[in-house]
Amino acid sequence: MPTIGLSMIVKDGGDDLRHCLNSVRSLVEQIVIADTGSTDRSGDLARDFGATVVPCTWNDHFADARNVALAPVTTDWVLVLDADEELSPEAAAAMPDLLANTPQHVAGYQLTIRNYAHEIFASVVGSLGHRNTDSYARAKSALTYSEHRICRLFRRHPAIYFTGRLHEAVELQIHHADFKSIASELLILHYGTLAEKSGYDQKQQRYYRMLRAAVEETPDLPHLWVQLALTERNTGNNLDAALECIRRAIALHPGEFDAWSLLSGYLSEKKQHKEAIEALGHLPDSGDWGISKAWSTGDNLHDLGRFKEARSMYCLALERAKKSPAKLPDEFLGAIESRIGYTEVRIGMHTVGLRKLVRARDAAPTILANHERLMKAYVLIRDDRRAAEAAEATLRHLSSEQLYGRAAALLLRAGERERAQRLIETGMRQYPESVYLRSMTG
Repeated sequence: MPTIGLSMIVKDGGDDLRHCLNSVRSLVEQIVIADTGSTDRSGDLARDFGATVVPCTWNDHFADARNVALAPVTTDWVLVLDADEELSPEAAAAMPDLLANTPQHVAGYQLTIRNYAHEIFASVVGSLGHRNTDSYARAKSALTYSEHRICRLFRRHPAIYFTGRLHEAVELQIHHADFKSIASELLILHYGTLAEKSGYDQKQQRYYRMLRAAVEETPDLPHLWVQLALTERNTGNNLDAALECIRRAIALHPGEFDAWSLLSGYLSEKKQHKEAIEALGHLPDSGDWGISKAWSTGDNLHDLGRFKEARSMYCLALERAKKSPAKLPDEFLGAIESRIGYTEVRIGMHTVGLRKLVRARDAAPTILANHERLMKAYVLIRDDRRAAEAAEATLRHLSSEQLYGRAAALLLRAGERERAQRLIETGMRQYPESVYLRSMTG
C-alpha cells in the first residue's frame, strides 16, 4: 500500500492545528511542518503528533515555504493541508485504496475544498453558498458552504514542487513532468472563514504587498490580476484600478469566468449597465454561474428601468436556483423572489407582486433588502399606511437609527403623528446620541 505524508506550513495554528492533525492521524506515516514563526505552542503540539518541525524564515513567498515543508518528506505521496482545515473522515477512509489503484501516469489528485461560512450569500470562485446540512461537529454553526478544487495530493517526485508567490500550486510542475492531475471525490473541510477575524486590515495590507510583487514577477497569470482587482476594490476602495486589473486578466485569458463576473459588477457600480450586461454574456448558462448570470442581468436591467425584462431574468434565476443539485438556502431563493415581486409591482402587477414581497420578507426576516423592497413597493402604490407598518415590522428583526427614522417618517406621511413620536422616543432610548433622531423630535 502506498505511504502518505502530510506537509504543512504553520504559524500560530492553535487549536485548529490539533483538529487538523487529528483528522489524518490514522492515515499518514509522516508529518512535516515548516513553522514560519509561531509564538504559541504550535511546534510542541505538532511534535506531540510525531511531526518533524522545520524552522522557516518567512519571505512573503508561499511556494518557498511550501517547498521547505516538502523537502524532508520521504513517503510515496504527499498530502497538503492548512492548519484551519481537516481531511473529511470519508476522504481519510477512501484515500489508501484510491492511491493503491492510481495509474502510473497520474501524479496528482484535485481535492474539493469546502469553505464553510456564516453568511447566506457567501461564494468562492463562481460557487454560490449552498445550504449547509453537514453533520461534522465543527461545521454545524455554518449556514452555507462553497467549494473549489485544487491539487493537494501528489506523488513525491523531484520534478514536482510548488511554484508561485501567492496561490502556490504544483499542477504546472506535474504537467511539465509529463504526468496528469485528475479530479477526485476527496473532501477537505475548511473552517477558517468561521473564525473571528483579528488584525484583518494588517493581513490585507500584507496580502496586497505580496500580490503586487507576484504580479510584477509573473504578469502573465490572469488569476493574480483577478485577485489584485479584488484587493484594489475591497481593501483600497479603488474601483478604477480594479477595472484595469480585471481587463488585464481578460486580455490574458478571455475564458476567465470570474474575471467577466467581476467586470460586470464593477461596471454596474459605475452605472454602466449596458456594458455590464454585455460582460455577463460571457458567463455560462449552467451551474452556479448560470444562476448568478441571470440574477445579475436582472439587476442591471432593473437599474436601466427595463422592468419586464428584469422580471424575466429574475424568474430564470429562480428557476435555475430551484434546480441546483446542491440545495441553496431558502433565504437565497427568497432574495430572488423579492426581486421578482418588486418588478411586478413596478409593471402594475400589484397583487401578485406584493404577495411575493411579503412571502420573501417573512421567509427571511433578517435580510434588510427584502424589507426595503416591500416598503418601497407600498410607497410606489401610494399606500403610506402599509408602508409604515412594513417599516415598523422591520424593527422587530433589525435595528438602526436610520430604520427608526424611516419608519417614523412613513408614519408621519400616513398621518400617525403620535405613533411616530412614540417610535422616535423608543429609538432615542436605543440610540441616545443620535443627532438624526433628535432632529425629528421637533
